[in-house]
Amino acid sequence: MSLLGIDLGTTGIKCVAYNEDGKVLGKTYREYKLYMPEKGIAELEQKNVLDCLFKNIKELNSFEQVKLDPIEALSISVSGDEVMPVDKSGNPLYNTIMSMDSRGYEENDWINSIIGQENIYKITGQPPSNLYPLNKIIWFKNNRPDIFSKTYKFLCWEEFIFQQLGAEPISDYSVTSRTLAFDIVKKQYSKEILDKLDIDINLFPKAVLSGTEIGSVSTSVAENLGFKKEVKIVTGGFDQICAALGSGVVSEGMASIGTGTMEIMQVCFNKPREDKKMLSYGYPFCNHALDNLFITMTINYCGGVLFKWYRDNFACEEKDIAKKENINVYDVIMDLAKKSNFAVMFFPYFEGAQTPRNNPYINGSMFGLTLRTKKEDIIKGMFEGITFDLRLNMEKLEEAGVILESVRATGGGARSDTWLQIKADITGKIIQKIDVDESGCMAVAILAGYGIGKFNSVEETLKKWVKIGKVFKPDIKKYNAYGEKYKQWLDIYEKIKDFKIIH
Repeated sequence: MSLLGIDLGTTGIKCVAYNEDGKVLGKTYREYKLYMPEKGIAELEQKNVLDCLFKNIKELNSFEQVKLDPIEALSISVSGDEVMPVDKSGNPLYNTIMSMDSRGYEENDWINSIIGQENIYKITGQPPSNLYPLNKIIWFKNNRPDIFSKTYKFLCWEEFIFQQLGAEPISDYSVTSRTLAFDIVKKQYSKEILDKLDIDINLFPKAVLSGTEIGSVSTSVAENLGFKKEVKIVTGGFDQICAALGSGVVSEGMASIGTGTMEIMQVCFNKPREDKKMLSYGYPFCNHALDNLFITMTINYCGGVLFKWYRDNFACEEKDIAKKENINVYDVIMDLAKKSNFAVMFFPYFEGAQTPRNNPYINGSMFGLTLRTKKEDIIKGMFEGITFDLRLNMEKLEEAGVILESVRATGGGARSDTWLQIKADITGKIIQKIDVDESGCMAVAILAGYGIGKFNSVEETLKKWVKIGKVFKPDIKKYNAYGEKYKQWLDIYEKIKDFKIIH
C-alpha cells in the first residue's frame, strides 16, 4: 500500500507517493500562474489547477515504484483564505479569489462594526483582516449579486478538489477555521456571526476533523488518472497547519518555519489566547490537524515567491547553469548569497506587510544600491530582509509571553543552508532543518494512512517519519552585528511605511 500526499499552493501543486515506512516512491510538481491584472487582484482559474493536479497524478501513477505499490488513499494540504462560488453541480461560477487579493477591506470594516474586533477574535481566533473567505463572500453579495444569487456553496480548495475527485465537498476544521465564520473552540460555524451578517450557514461546506475518511475517487476519475485500485479520500488541512504537522510540531511551544510561496512561522498552543497584544499584531489562532490543539502564525506574503520573481525576471545565467549541471535553479540562485560583500537593505513587502505591521499599502523596496552592487548582494539582501521580518515577529510574540528557543525549518527555503544560517544569526535562535523534502505532502499522507486505519496514531507515525537533519546555531558575533543593521532596518521602515509610489 502507498499513500498520496498532495500540496496545493499559491503558484504550484506537488504530489508525493509514500510507502508505509515513509519512503518516497515518486514525486511530481507543476506550476500555474496567478491572474494579477492589476495591484490588489489575485485569482486562480480552477481549470489550470485541476489540469496540473491530474497531470501530476497521472505521471506519478506511471512511476515503476508506484505501479509496484499502488496508491490506496490520498489527502490534501491546501493554501488557505481563498474562496470560490460553485453551483449545485460543483462548477465554478468565478475564479478563486486568493488570500493576497485586496478585495474585502470595506467588508472587513463593516464586519468589525457589526460584530466587534475582540468578539470576532474570541469566537474565530482570527484578527481583523481582508484575507478571509467571509469577507469575499460578502464582497460577492455586494458587488456581484448575479453570481451570489446562483451560488450553491462557497468552497475552499480542499472541498473543491474532493468534489472533483468524486467525493462530497467536505472540509476540515483547520481550513474552516480560516473562514472567519467558524467557532474554533466549539468546532462549528458561528450562528452568531452569520445571523448578524445575514449570511446563510448553508453556503458553507460540512467540516470534520483532519484525517477523516469521506469517500473514494470515482471510477471514471480513477481510470483517467491511472489508479490501480480503489483510492480512499481523507480530509487534510490548511497548508500552514500541515507544514507544522509535517515538522512534528504537535505540543505546546513547539514552532516551525514554512518557507514556500510565503514565509510563515507556526507555533503550537493547547488553547487559544485571548490577548490584546496578539490581536493588535494580527496573530491568528487556527485549529490544528490534531484534535484539541491550536496553531498561531506569523505571516509574510513574500517568502519563496521573491526568488521565483527573481528567477522569472533576472536569472537567465542561473537558468543556463542549472540546465548544464542538471541542478535546481533555486540552488544556483540561493548559493549566490555566499559571494555577497555589500548586501542591500531589503524590504520584502511586494504585496503589503502582514503580521505584525498589518500594512497592506506598503511596497517592496531596496536601499543601499551603488555601482558596486551585484546580483549576489540583492540575493543576500532578500535573505536578510525576509529574516528581519521573522525576527520582528519573534520579538512581538515574546512581548505576549511566547518564548521560542528553537524553530524547525521546512519548505523550499530550507533547501539553502546559507539562508538557514542567516536565520540563526539574525534571530539568535537555533534553527533545526527537518530531513523531509515536502513536509506538507508527508503530513497529509500520514493523515490519509491514519484515516483508513493503516496507522494507529498520527503522533507515533510522525516520530518514525520526521527526522531532524542539520542544526544551525547562531554565531554571536554575527548576531550582534546584525542587531545594528536590524535597528537601521526598523528605522527605515518608519520613514517609508506611508509612502505610495505613483505608477
